[in-house]
Amino acid sequence: MSIHTIQFGDEGQAATRELSRRVESLAPLELPAFRSVRDHVATLESLDRQYGGNAKLPLEDVDAVVAALLTDLASWAAEADSVVIGVALWAMRHEVGITVAEPVVNALARRSNQARNKEQAAAAFALMQGVIANVAARLSADLERSNPERPWRLLHANLAITAIRTEDPAMMAYAFDALDAALPDERASFYGEARALALAPGISPVVRALIEERCAKWL
Repeated sequence: MSIHTIQFGDEGQAATRELSRRVESLAPLELPAFRSVRDHVATLESLDRQYGGNAKLPLEDVDAVVAALLTDLASWAAEADSVVIGVALWAMRHEVGITVAEPVVNALARRSNQARNKEQAAAAFALMQGVIANVAARLSADLERSNPERPWRLLHANLAITAIRTEDPAMMAYAFDALDAALPDERASFYGEARALALAPGISPVVRALIEERCAKWL
């Protein structure tokens, strides 16, 4: 008979405790603003204990705590990717708006680039979907169209690229539709570049066909 350990709290609380452990594991690196990050993560744990790990929080200004935490983490670069993603997941679990999106966008891009197989790419895709839904109300107007690094653009371009890496037709169709709606001024150039890359040997015929379909529509 197997023996199972008992965990205190729900899955959300367990995830936040793991986030805290991850932060503590980085202490030897002496990263900037480490104490501030640790204090903010402790606040997230406290909120989980008080309201549960998945509940919508009946509080104002929690988004400011998340924003301060992500701002601190931005200076940690790749060392903080798992922490940044953990904070984003905490915000999504609690329906807290992510107002500092850049660190999350960068962490997810690196997660996609580091994916070793289609399953890992699909996991990165799912995370990007969640972040896009979270920030849509604030960023969907996309007023900074002269800036190619704006988070709304990068999120959708990276979602489409990650979908292509999965070679999953449903994910590709979803990401392409989202890109078409979010970036109407850029869809033609995106699919033109994608078609050029899809001509490389080893690219799935399904991927090539779906890209060609969009090119026929927009080019």
